[in-house]
Amino acid sequence: MYYGGAAMQKPGEDTAYPAIIDTGSSQLSIPPDVFEKIRGEWNKALPNLDCTSDATFCHVPESCDAVAPKIKPVGFQMSDYVFEINPDQYLYRANENKCFFVIHKCRLPGKNKDLFLVGDAFLRHFYSVYDFDQDQISLGVNTHSQGKVSMYKPGERPADAAKTETGEDNV
Repeated sequence: MYYGGAAMQKPGEDTAYPAIIDTGSSQLSIPPDVFEKIRGEWNKALPNLDCTSDATFCHVPESCDAVAPKIKPVGFQMSDYVFEINPDQYLYRANENKCFFVIHKCRLPGKNKDLFLVGDAFLRHFYSVYDFDQDQISLGVNTHSQGKVSMYKPGERPADAAKTETGEDNV
C-alpha cells in the first residue's frame, strides 16, 4: 500500500497480503497492521480524526472539501501496478460537517482479517475485465476517472500525480 506515493509496506520486510475484488462491497477494507500505518498518517494531518466512536469508519467533524487537501492519495499495489485513488475518492460526505473515510480496518475473523477487500469505492474508477478461463482480472483507468486516479508501475509515479495530491489543477 502507498500513501502519497510512498510505500507503507516495505517489500521483503512487511507481509504481502491477498486481495479480494468485491463488487458487492462499497468500501475498502485493509489488514489491521496496514490500517494502523495509514491511520497514523491521517492523524498527523487531522488531529481531530476519530476512529473509535464509529464501529467501522474513521471520521472528522469537518466537511470533506476541507479534509481532502490535507491528506494524500492512497495506492494499492496489485501484481506489477499501483492503482492510486485521490482523497476525494475515499472520503464520504455524511453531512456538511462530518466526513467519513471509506478505507477501514478489515474486521473479518481469523485468517481472513489479513486481506484487502477492494470494493466499489475503488472499482468505480477502474475498468475491470474478469477472465475466468485464464483466472485473471485486468484493470485500467476509466475515462470518467482520468485525473482522479492513476495507475503506474512501482517507482514510476507520474509527475502529474503530485499535482492532484496538492490540489493543483491537472492540466
